Amino acid sequence: MSTEKVTVAQYLKIRLEELGCEHIFGVAGNYSAAFLNTISEDPKSIIKISGNTNEINAGHCADGYARVSNKIAPVCVTYGVGAFSLLNPLAGSFVEHNKVLVLNGAPTYSDQKRQRVEGLLYSHMTGDEKSNIDTYRSVTVAAEQIKNASQAPAKIDAVLTAIISEGRPGYLEFYEDVWRKKCNVPINKIDLQPHEGEANETQKAVAATIDLIKQRGNPILWGGIEIQRQQLQKKFQSLIEQTNTPFMTSILAKSVLPENHEMFRGVYNGKATPQSTKEIFDNAGCRIALGVWNTSKNLGGTSSWSTGMVMANNEGVKVGNHIDNSGNEISTQYFPNVVLGDFIDLLSTQISKIEFKHYKPTMYPLMQSVPIGCTKELTYDSFFSGIDSYLREEHCVVVDAGFPLLGAQNLKINYPDGFVSAAAWLSIGYSVPASLGVKFANPEKRPLVFVGDGAFQETCQAVSGHNYYNTNNVVFVLDNGIYGIEQMLVNPNPFRTGDDKVHYEARPQQNDVYDYNKLNKWSYEKIVDMVGGRGAVVNTNDELQQVLIEIDNNSNDNFVVRVMLNETNIPQSIAYRAQTPGEDEQKDSVPVDITDKTAY
Repeated sequence: MSTEKVTVAQYLKIRLEELGCEHIFGVAGNYSAAFLNTISEDPKSIIKISGNTNEINAGHCADGYARVSNKIAPVCVTYGVGAFSLLNPLAGSFVEHNKVLVLNGAPTYSDQKRQRVEGLLYSHMTGDEKSNIDTYRSVTVAAEQIKNASQAPAKIDAVLTAIISEGRPGYLEFYEDVWRKKCNVPINKIDLQPHEGEANETQKAVAATIDLIKQRGNPILWGGIEIQRQQLQKKFQSLIEQTNTPFMTSILAKSVLPENHEMFRGVYNGKATPQSTKEIFDNAGCRIALGVWNTSKNLGGTSSWSTGMVMANNEGVKVGNHIDNSGNEISTQYFPNVVLGDFIDLLSTQISKIEFKHYKPTMYPLMQSVPIGCTKELTYDSFFSGIDSYLREEHCVVVDAGFPLLGAQNLKINYPDGFVSAAAWLSIGYSVPASLGVKFANPEKRPLVFVGDGAFQETCQAVSGHNYYNTNNVVFVLDNGIYGIEQMLVNPNPFRTGDDKVHYEARPQQNDVYDYNKLNKWSYEKIVDMVGGRGAVVNTNDELQQVLIEIDNNSNDNFVVRVMLNETNIPQSIAYRAQTPGEDEQKDSVPVDITDKTAY
């Protein structure tokens, strides 16, 4: 047995380097200085310490890096104040299956003892020794507290193994005095075997799927984010081309395959889907969903489940009602412990043995083009139409929640993994810091960020990182002056026009945007005067085209472009929400009849 020893900080560094980690994000804190110094003092280390302006930005940045690189993204913070600030973005990484590792430096063992005995609170302590780790247990797949060096190897390895095998975040908390204590060196590399599903369940799930296809015909494939997370793009594309079957994606999985593929038919997002795309989805004989999650944004206010449906995700397969070969009606079946990659492999083999009616829907343009030189004021749709004709393979689109996400969902991304959004967690402010992580993960790409003004106000400090790390990120701040999506959800009446608008007399506040949804006006383009970069303002389509030329002519610079929009303009994809009562539009707890224009 080897008697060689290393410090706990060195042990963690060795393991992270072994797993290919190239960046540690975060905000420096005194309780983790020994670990950060261990990295910075080694000129041969592949790891760079890439600091951020605050913990929320650090978490989003790590998330963006993890989802594009498919590597573990460590984010290092200090106890209490740092860890609790990081919780929101880390929860997003948990929901959306990204491999982020939280490294939390804590007060020393002596400090913890004195707190318990004397009630003495050191920096950032709450008085509960488990307050930090207990908070993180619900949003990680493994969480460990390392109080002494002898625990470190086993606990570090256990958390790293869990992150990689589960594809979700983990948490390690180190007492400050443990970092420089000695422990055993790593003996073997972390050996990760892929999860094995039940072969019998996989066979039954595929058999039921084949029965459904034979019965109903005209299948369409619906690709979800697990295709990307589990790196199954080649298998998915092979299934599409082998069967000559059209495919769509969920909004979270947008660009999982290049969207100039001849069988691509758009992004299905429920009621928010363009009508021509929605009709293709709805009229398919059966819909085979591979790796799609049941989230409201993926489904756009509808239920994806129907009789002619297969949902293969989260290591299980659900097959809707169908008629078997003997003419018997089979009710909905669920097959647990089926690995998605195995399901696709066997489905590809079995589907080649059967005859079925092929679906050949026509694809229609998803966006209207804007004439060159158009001097009309920008709208959400005309802005994204202009961007659509501008996009190239060198770009990576990073989109924030709300109207920007809905406006950008029909951009044509003609290269794989060119669209990044937190479309399940939907924390506003994600995009600007995440784009820095995206740039670190893929330096050859130029991130184009689309963010609402309210979301930008949350995390605008991240622009400082764009300049500090000499990136060429471009941030388009869509300035309508309000929290548009929040107003739409609770009361869409201000967005209605003409005869569609309801007139409220008893509650006149219902007629306009709520005061608390209005934003303090910023000169967003001028943030670069403080943190570096280039700024611009665009009001019209032709001004947008001129700025895009300027962006190309300064390909090494980062930009912040303020895009001026009318307060009540909305993307066409969310217009359906204005046709139904909002959450506040009710009388005596009953939704109002918005077809009756008399005053309420």
